[in-house]
Amino acid sequence: MKIRDNKKSYFTLFLTGMGAGILCRLTDFLPYEESLWSLPSMATLFGFWIASVGIITCLSSSNKGAFINSFLYMFGMTLCFYGLKYILGFYIPRFSNEGQFQTDLFIVYSILSAVCGIGSFVLYFWNRQNVFNSFLYALPAGGMLAEAAACLIILHNRHMLLAQTIFDTAFGLLFGVWLYKKAYNKLLYIGTVMIVALLVFLLVYKPFLLTVS
Repeated sequence: MKIRDNKKSYFTLFLTGMGAGILCRLTDFLPYEESLWSLPSMATLFGFWIASVGIITCLSSSNKGAFINSFLYMFGMTLCFYGLKYILGFYIPRFSNEGQFQTDLFIVYSILSAVCGIGSFVLYFWNRQNVFNSFLYALPAGGMLAEAAACLIILHNRHMLLAQTIFDTAFGLLFGVWLYKKAYNKLLYIGTVMIVALLVFLLVYKPFLLTVS
């Protein structure tokens, strides 16, 4: 089932993103470092974003629709994630930011929402039957598997991030197998998945996630 390019679909994606943002913020009521599951990590790592953009791109009907759908979903999520924290801060000390809205982070993640939209626009070209589609199909699978590897290391060393490890591994394998079947050049797809996973792991997760004590 494809997402139609109309205002109703765009509004639905925006509301869905808002709901995801609220749920992600509410996970902050659950323990993080003190828990094996570490459910609040779902909102702070990139696996959820990668999976969302990948799914939305697959369901979109055009490059333009992929951009708008992904951007509105991510922006709605960002809006409610930081908006709800601001509201909760007036009543619950753990969310308090001295009455200030986290404008800096909101702007950063709003820009990232636009980046996700652009990424979705580009990824939609994977629907063309040529060698380039094998490269594009490999990107979400490689990204998910890179984060899964990093989370698995943390799970082993620090006994946390179990939920994120399961999520990333499941979607990494799902994307990996499903998109492999659609790839124009299977060998190029496999090679790109391995290279992307390795580069993302070394350049993103190793320095910024695995160095946290």
